[in-house]
Amino acid sequence: MLLKNKKTAIIGGGPGGLTLANLLQQKGADVRVYERDENKHARVQGATLDLHEESGLEALKRAGLLEAFYENYRPGAGKMRLITKNLEIKFDDHQEGNQREDLRPEIDRGPLRKILLNRLPEETVVWDSHFLSLEPENEGWRIRFKNGTSAYADLVIAADGANSKIRSTITDINPIYSGITIVEGNIYNAAVNAPKLYEILKGGKVFAFGDDQSIILSAKGDGSMSFYTGCKVPELIFQTKLQFISGFSRNLLPGIRSGRNCSKAMNCGLFRGLSIIFHPINPGTLIPT
Repeated sequence: MLLKNKKTAIIGGGPGGLTLANLLQQKGADVRVYERDENKHARVQGATLDLHEESGLEALKRAGLLEAFYENYRPGAGKMRLITKNLEIKFDDHQEGNQREDLRPEIDRGPLRKILLNRLPEETVVWDSHFLSLEPENEGWRIRFKNGTSAYADLVIAADGANSKIRSTITDINPIYSGITIVEGNIYNAAVNAPKLYEILKGGKVFAFGDDQSIILSAKGDGSMSFYTGCKVPELIFQTKLQFISGFSRNLLPGIRSGRNCSKAMNCGLFRGLSIIFHPINPGTLIPT
């Protein structure tokens, strides 16, 4: 085997990195996953993921985790509503005649991560390992982390997402700004804190568009609701325009109530009279300065 007597390091403990670790360990590889989160409970996971038969489901099948997936997936979570900024419904998966076979079953990221972690030996994931730098050493690589530790690996695999810190060691091509900024957040206990939106969701997803802006809502199995706002704005708008405020303004999304489960509000002008509630930003996330 190519990786026999070799140390493999995967940078990033998201679904991709953890799935790969499972598959490599099945083949007898010596694998460690280095994840920046302090522990597996450090932050809220994002919205649901839809897994395709030829990719995500196939990977779980090869890892022997398909049964565990179907024990935790959410039937109907992919049902979608397309609406305008004025709540005019243009398409509705819930309507009779629009029912579709669940070809891309969905699962919350939290349960999926738990499934993947439970199959790995405890020592596989090295928490609180925020990647800092990579440099050649002998026939492999020395990986350094922000907490002052380091690790050696013969093979380093980047699974650290769209804002990969390892990309620059592979290519000098930098990501470019698409012209659209997306803000992600979470509303806890959505039935209480955002009852009107919770009712509109019906356990699925809502895509709302208007005036070159968007908001995507996604129900989660724990009763919370993820949201993603999209705005066409200059690249550095967060460094120059937005202000964070404590508490809650009066013009929040209709039906949202303030409470201990929501930490702050951001008035970003997505639609007229719209403000956004979001959970605490995780270390390493791009934030306003």
